[in-house]
Amino acid sequence: MINSYQDLDPYCKDFQWMEVRKDQPALFITGAEFQAHFLYFAGHTPEKRQALAECIEAFNKHYVEHFTWGSYVNEKGKMRYYDIAEIPSIKEVISQNSHPDDQIEWRCASGERNEAPEYMIYAFTNRGWEGHKLFASTLTFHVPNQLIFDAEQKQILLFLIQMCIDKLGVYHAVAGFQGVLPYKPMGVGDYSLAQGERFWGIYQGAGIRERSKIADGIKSIDWLTYISNTLVQRICEAKTFPKYCEYFNLKPQQQKEGFLFQLEEFPQLLPSNQPVLESYYDLNKALRPLRNGSYLNISYDVGNNYQVLDVDESRKWIRRLDAPDIFPDQGVYREQKPDKRIYMESGQQVIVDGVYRYDEQVNLDGQPIYVGYNDRDHYEENSIDDYRQHVVLLKGDIAPRFLEFYDHAVLKQAKKIKWHLVSEIVQIQN
Repeated sequence: MINSYQDLDPYCKDFQWMEVRKDQPALFITGAEFQAHFLYFAGHTPEKRQALAECIEAFNKHYVEHFTWGSYVNEKGKMRYYDIAEIPSIKEVISQNSHPDDQIEWRCASGERNEAPEYMIYAFTNRGWEGHKLFASTLTFHVPNQLIFDAEQKQILLFLIQMCIDKLGVYHAVAGFQGVLPYKPMGVGDYSLAQGERFWGIYQGAGIRERSKIADGIKSIDWLTYISNTLVQRICEAKTFPKYCEYFNLKPQQQKEGFLFQLEEFPQLLPSNQPVLESYYDLNKALRPLRNGSYLNISYDVGNNYQVLDVDESRKWIRRLDAPDIFPDQGVYREQKPDKRIYMESGQQVIVDGVYRYDEQVNLDGQPIYVGYNDRDHYEENSIDDYRQHVVLLKGDIAPRFLEFYDHAVLKQAKKIKWHLVSEIVQIQN
């Protein structure tokens, strides 16, 4: 159990990596810091952009002194890097990119550009037209781990997290120990894989790549996990959600627009060679019906001939808290084609462990969702060519509803559907 910053000391060498340089300070290659990551919709609107500026200014009020450089994509679509004294403010950037189809990409960070920063804040907004594709906007900030163990700093960070949730109308958020990478993360994917294998409590891949997938479900949980009232309706109505949580010994903080879970007094590393804390196990189990069952690769540097969080490893990392030996893969479980066709209706209790798919899913124009092969009944393990929603469910889980949206994830209805068991997860008998 991590209850102080000193409790991290025995583990630091196993999740923080430095590059020693002659006659220069060491470079922080990759590691984990206390980070908060927010996904929200309609970031193209003046109201959300104003809220974004207020959130960033509130963060900068406390931590701007640590920044050394920044970057943003200007109105010509070109990325530029700046010394921190020269970078335009977030309000200036918003003013210069005022059209709804302009994208705001703005970052400030500490340290050198080619290392993982200890302090960072990064905003990325959707374009107006992307709302029809249900792409979200993101805001991410992190600070050194020791700050979350300082009583005054913890209060500041929790205030900032709540402020972002409220002002941005957040759909989903996570905060805790999270993997941090250099601005250009090519070549460090093997570190992230090792970090994820050793510590299940370090959230991997909190970044802009989630914004195109969040409408299909969340990726995982963290020390702090926020889900909006809209997202909750995949499971049940918001008014009955607290009762649902009681079954898992969970008591979320019910807020005006959603629910916030906090697990333990401080974030946890969850070493993979130790038993998982019940609080993390219970929340993972409770929110499993919300997860995206066909996530893409977390690591950027897939295909470079070394082992990283590719599609296979990423999907196993997402399931790391479901059962022992899934991640790292110990060869205990495998997928197989079901012996017979099985469908689970929304609200039913699942009887077979496996990957379930919404076969009849259509897009916002009423057209069938893209499938990259002729036989729409076909299923391939770790395929990235089937864009329909998938969800991994285990015995006893509740089959979720399907959230039918208008543009920008405005909820049309939480629809009861039939989920098709396309792959059974079985334990290999020795």
